[in-house]
Amino acid sequence: MSGEETDLTRRSLLAAAAGAGVAGTAGCSGVQTPSDVAAAASVGGNVGYFRGPAQVDLGASTFVDARSKEQYRAEHVYGARHAPIETLETRQASDDGFVPDAAGMASALESIGVAPDDDVVVYGSSVGSRVSRVVFALEYLGHEGDVFVLNGGYEAWTGRVGVGSRSHGTVDYDPDPQPGLVVTREWLADRVGTFNADGGPGLLDVRPPEAYLGARQADALVASNARHGHLPGAVNVRWTGNIDGRELVEPGTLAQLYFSRAGLTQSGPTVVYGQGNVNPTNTWLVLRALGAEDVRLYEGGFGEWANVDAERRGRFPVETKTSTVIETSGSVGGGDDGGFSCTG
Repeated sequence: MSGEETDLTRRSLLAAAAGAGVAGTAGCSGVQTPSDVAAAASVGGNVGYFRGPAQVDLGASTFVDARSKEQYRAEHVYGARHAPIETLETRQASDDGFVPDAAGMASALESIGVAPDDDVVVYGSSVGSRVSRVVFALEYLGHEGDVFVLNGGYEAWTGRVGVGSRSHGTVDYDPDPQPGLVVTREWLADRVGTFNADGGPGLLDVRPPEAYLGARQADALVASNARHGHLPGAVNVRWTGNIDGRELVEPGTLAQLYFSRAGLTQSGPTVVYGQGNVNPTNTWLVLRALGAEDVRLYEGGFGEWANVDAERRGRFPVETKTSTVIETSGSVGGGDDGGFSCTG
């Protein structure tokens, strides 16, 4: 199917569904209307990036959909462009390790008609890591416009909707890479022994605790890794703890999690890493939203660190004995099958 519908709104579709639900549950309380869902997604306080549907400028914003192609084609915010996630996570090798592929990411944005000065609202099924990778790509490229995330994901949207897909034309996107947003394998190796120590950089491992601990035969272990465990000194806070279903966890709770329980400082620097370069961008984004001044992504991730050549592993040690796991209880909603998704 191609083209876009213009005579439906998300509010009208949800209202019809809600009406059917009310009719079937006459006399019951607790039925949520579309307005309730949208209002619940609003974000208060001095929190960056995250906005509810009522808090975004509909007329002046370019919407970018980070969900799957199938979900986008079925229904999306009217006029939204579909984010080519696979291209926005590309990276390239350097002498110091992997770095983001700025040219490739800029080309991806050009292909969907996102200009450097556009104000962008990114949304997904939730506020998961697919969404945060798009935000990271924009910020790394030096995006000039404002960048926001739709809290509550597409399910909180009550405005005009489109179906199918169509071309939005191309634009020029001249990247201005921000190297201060990333670290490399060599940068980390130079600082082994200083992480999360007095005066040293913060280091967060966002993987499941079983992967962080290198637990034998755990499902969370990645078979392609030559070694298991974590970077010396890293604290484990699983990234899914940032999310409650489709929304950001209450910001005060997150501030306590990171700046009290995990012992991070807002002045930084703090480095976040995962197995690859998508999931850790969620914690990167949340820390920035909470006011952390210097948050950096290890683009190569544990997948790069664990698999260096055998003769060089002394410079890139992996630890299992010393560990700090901060338990969280978050969950990410919005899988294609209506269940949960680890990528949001």
